[in-house]
Amino acid sequence: MSASFRWALIDIETTGLHITHDKITEIAVIILTEKGVEATWHSLINPECSIPEQIIKLTGIDNNLVQNAPTFTLIAEELILLLQGCILVAHNARFDYSFLKNAFKECNITFQIPVLCSIKLLKNFYPAFKSYKLSAIAQAFCFAKEVIHRAQDDVNLLRKVIEHLFQEFSLIEVLRKAKKIYQQSSIPSTLVTDCSTFPDTPGVYIFYGNEKTLPLYIGKSISLRQRILSHFQADHAHAKEFVLSQQVKYIEVIPTAGELSALLLESALIKERMPLYNRRLRKKKSLVTIKATEMDGYITLTALRTTIDDEFERVPNNLFGAFRSINAAKKIMLYWVKEFGLCAKLCNLELTKHACFSYQLKKCQGACIKAEPSEVYNHRVKEALGQYKRETWPYKGSIAIKEQDEGNKLTQYLVFDQWHYLGSVDTEAELANLKISKKHLIDTFDDYKILVAFLKSKRDQLNILELSDT
Repeated sequence: MSASFRWALIDIETTGLHITHDKITEIAVIILTEKGVEATWHSLINPECSIPEQIIKLTGIDNNLVQNAPTFTLIAEELILLLQGCILVAHNARFDYSFLKNAFKECNITFQIPVLCSIKLLKNFYPAFKSYKLSAIAQAFCFAKEVIHRAQDDVNLLRKVIEHLFQEFSLIEVLRKAKKIYQQSSIPSTLVTDCSTFPDTPGVYIFYGNEKTLPLYIGKSISLRQRILSHFQADHAHAKEFVLSQQVKYIEVIPTAGELSALLLESALIKERMPLYNRRLRKKKSLVTIKATEMDGYITLTALRTTIDDEFERVPNNLFGAFRSINAAKKIMLYWVKEFGLCAKLCNLELTKHACFSYQLKKCQGACIKAEPSEVYNHRVKEALGQYKRETWPYKGSIAIKEQDEGNKLTQYLVFDQWHYLGSVDTEAELANLKISKKHLIDTFDDYKILVAFLKSKRDQLNILELSDT
């Protein structure tokens, strides 16, 4: 292996931690080769926004200091020329790389460069260290660190750390381990779990921080390894992915026999474990819905928030749809007013004792003042509500959907009746002995939606067994 290398040691300061909203305020670069320091570069950057007070206290960089500094656009070409042919080296490198990539993107410049995280490199040579913060490393190596959170000081300290590695270990060994790391550069430096152990099979994955009992995020995929790694590969573009990659320390995977079993397990675990960064499938104490009631023979609609039990069979049959907010439900009804000719007053979108405004414009046929027969109007209301009506169960009784995955050698029979998920068994023998009891028909609205969508899109691909209920 050649002992030649060209590393761009870099450190940046920013207005905050949000990769898509916050901006760079300072950049320092040292070009290091096998011959030593080849070049240094430094600039304050005008972020074109106000620097928060807490960041000023942390870095010492205030608005006056950057007022006359160049914007990133003005230094972008010079910086990218400096970094050409280099491997970017930084402490917690995904942070620096993500901010740089987004800053270059705003200048319409594609920034693609191998990335080496010095934290990962140090972990290879000093696995027993309790902390890999730059200040802790400086103390362990007896280096002086006078200024905190300034780019020039930090990048100079990083250079001393790298040079210390070259002195204590062979250059070839350091370069060999570095190459292995930057070839997998998207993997977070905080991650303890070995990513090479993840299977490319269906299942559910759970991200943890320092506490394995408190999940950060729960997800599912038909290809666990590919999906997990995609979180880290996209972290420079999405704030949520970036925060996750900065916090995740442990990852647990639970293989399943197929996609449907993964979807159902994900839904159940999110409701049970309440992870910090999942919202969509969390257990809900209330439901925004559209309630249909009859008044003087006319069906009236109301968007409301109602308390629910989470058991789908307990949701009254005069409630239609599940929405994120009252406004979202009202938007649907406004669409119905235009598309189906419903009355805005009878949809509780207008509060008036007289005819609705649309009637005056001759766009409403007068249900609000009983000028239109109720049976004619109600027919249109039912037509509009049809898309949110509970689907008819398409089988005579209960069914089992067989899922099988050769990769993890799992087989599962997922049992359903009237859209309710009853659980799973592993063999046909267990399936034959399964007693279907109506008292067990309890499940969530999310599971109902999962199964409806799955049967509509993939029924032809499924192995469905109709069961005799005895």
